[in-house]
Order: sequence, then structure tokens, then C-alpha cells
Amino acid sequence: MPDTAPQQFTPDWALHPGVYLRRMLEERGIRQAELAERTGLTAKHINQIVNQSIGVSADVALLLDRALGTDPGFWTRAEADYQARASREKAQQELPELIQWARTFDKVTLRRYGIIAAGDDKGTQVEKILRFFGVASPDAFDRTWIQPRVSFRRSQSFTVNEPNTALWLRLVDRSAEHVTVPPLRPAALRKVARTIPAMTNHTIPHGFAVARSALAEAGVILTFVREAPSTRVSGVTWWQGPERPVIGLTERYRKPDIFWFNLLHEIAHVLLHPRRSTFLDLELEKGVSDGAEREAHDFAENTLLPEEARARIAEAATREDLLRLATRFGVGVSVVAGRYGRATDKWGLVSSLRGTISDDDICELERISNAGKPEDDSDSDSLAC
Repeated sequence: MPDTAPQQFTPDWALHPGVYLRRMLEERGIRQAELAERTGLTAKHINQIVNQSIGVSADVALLLDRALGTDPGFWTRAEADYQARASREKAQQELPELIQWARTFDKVTLRRYGIIAAGDDKGTQVEKILRFFGVASPDAFDRTWIQPRVSFRRSQSFTVNEPNTALWLRLVDRSAEHVTVPPLRPAALRKVARTIPAMTNHTIPHGFAVARSALAEAGVILTFVREAPSTRVSGVTWWQGPERPVIGLTERYRKPDIFWFNLLHEIAHVLLHPRRSTFLDLELEKGVSDGAEREAHDFAENTLLPEEARARIAEAATREDLLRLATRFGVGVSVVAGRYGRATDKWGLVSSLRGTISDDDICELERISNAGKPEDDSDSDSLAC
């Protein structure tokens, strides 16, 4: 038998409580001044309600209930309905601007990580992006994610897509949120840093997994999120608390030697520079003039290969020499090849030795970091590796 129960009617309109009050006073022949006397409110206050200049608070609603014998809660419901309707109308008016703001983010990245789905309408996409960043408006997004949170080296030779940079940072932040590590132990972190060169002998995913585990014991969260378009990000040092540093890496340049250098560069920021400072490292530049960046650069260079090793590598004459030096100094051949290329600018000799971070490597790095789509997200439209 079909369900014939009446459906609850939800109107898409709402009147200001002042409209109801005006009608009620006219029907009962009550002057505004008389109602003011009955309620103890001023005549001005009653007039402002009738003219829809102000709303009806809970206290005033109680006074109107007593004076006019209306149902309890009538005025508060009318006020709530009116305010909800006004909010919806305001949101509808602002929607085109919000949609334009949402378009500044790379849609492929948003879908890849389950932030939006292929079937979402424009309004839903806006709401999901705002919730992802934990803000209520584009202005709040700028204040929270663009203006105060990031101190990073800017180059004169390129521009950075700030919305996508913030998107990448938030993905790094999210991937670290539920990772449990002890408070930072700088002495232990220095010991881990000295073991990084040996890790370069592994494949990128295997070496990353070893580094992630070792850094976690020292109180540092290591994660990987692939580079977002037009960000030029290679890594970041991000603090989720005074004793909770996060290092995020990308596949920038897709070269293993650069990947390991960037990891040591971020470790240096954790060890050497003020906590709570975000260091977002962008395109590599030949002249690093910023003091903090120079310190991090020198730390990474000296830890990865001591000065003697760098000198011997620069003097190598053949590929076989470089392979023997990699064995002697206990580092991956990609590290030696990259150092040789930068020292001599003879990249042709070492191009095949440097290796490449493949698409499969990137997927595996994100799997290890659990930086992809949240497991409890039922949306099946997220882009797979």
C-alpha cells in the first residue's frame, strides 16, 4: 500500500519577524507605543523590529510571548528561519566569486587526493575545498595559508602558484596528522643524518622507507607528496607543534641524488633553525644567499659527501672511476654522478648513472607515506597512480 502520509513542507522563503509583528498589531488594533508599555521595551525598539531593522532576540521573544499570547518559540523560530534564509541568499550571491577562487587550485590534484569528486557540482567543490583547508572563506584562506604560515626563498627568475603551493602544504600536513612519533631528539636526529648517505644505495622507495622509520625514532615525521603544478617545490620543513617537525618531499627533477640532498637539507632546517618556522624550498639556484638556506645547503653537502670525496669525484676521468668512488665512499652511484656533473658540467658522462625517479616510485612513496586518498573515503572517482 503506498505511503500516503503527508510530507513535511519546507518553504524556500522566510519573513522577518517584524512582518508578523506588524500584522499582529494591526489585526488587534494595538499601537506600537502600547506594546512598548506592555513589554517594557522602548518604542524605538518596537519600531526597529517592525521596520525590520533589527531581529528578535530570545529575551525579546519571551516578552512578546507574554504580551501577545503567542505560542512559545514562535518568534525565535521566525527569527531563525529568517536568518537561515538570509544566509542562504548571501551564500548564493557570493557563489560566483567562490567558484572563481576554487578554480585557482589544480583540479587533477584535488581529485587525486579525494578532496573533490568528478561528479561534484561547483558549490559542492567550494565547500569541500574550504573544509579541506579548515577555513570559512577565501579571505580566511589567505590569512591562514598564504600570509603568515610560509617563509620561503623567492626567486627573481620564476613565479610560484600560491594556491597550489598551499594545497601541497596542506596535503603534507594531512599526511602527517595521524602519525605517532616521540618528541624531537636533536642528538638522535644528528645520528640519523649521518646514516643517510648509506641509504642512498637502496632504491628510492626502499631508502625512503628506511629513512622514514629512522627519523620517526628521532621524533621527525617524513612524508612524500608529489609536486603540484607550478609550485617548483622540492621540500618543506613544517612544524605541527614545538616538538613535532614534519619533513615533506617531492620528486622535483626526478633525480635520486637531488632527492637525498633535499632530505638532508630539510633535516638541517630542523636542527639548525628556529622552531615553528616553515622553510619551503623551491627551485634550486646557483647562488644561495639566504643565511638559513646556505647553512642547510652546506650541511646537506658535507653530510652526503665529505670534502675529500667531493675533490676525488671532480678528478675522475671515467665512469669506472666514479663507480669505484661510489663503492669507496659507501654512497649510491647516483650521488657520485650528480656531484661529478655539478663539479665539471660534463653531464654526458654520468647521465645514465644518475638514474630517474619513476612514476611507479612516486606511487610507492605516497603509499609508504599514506599521503593519498583517505582510506575511509568512499569516493571512487579519485585518480589512481
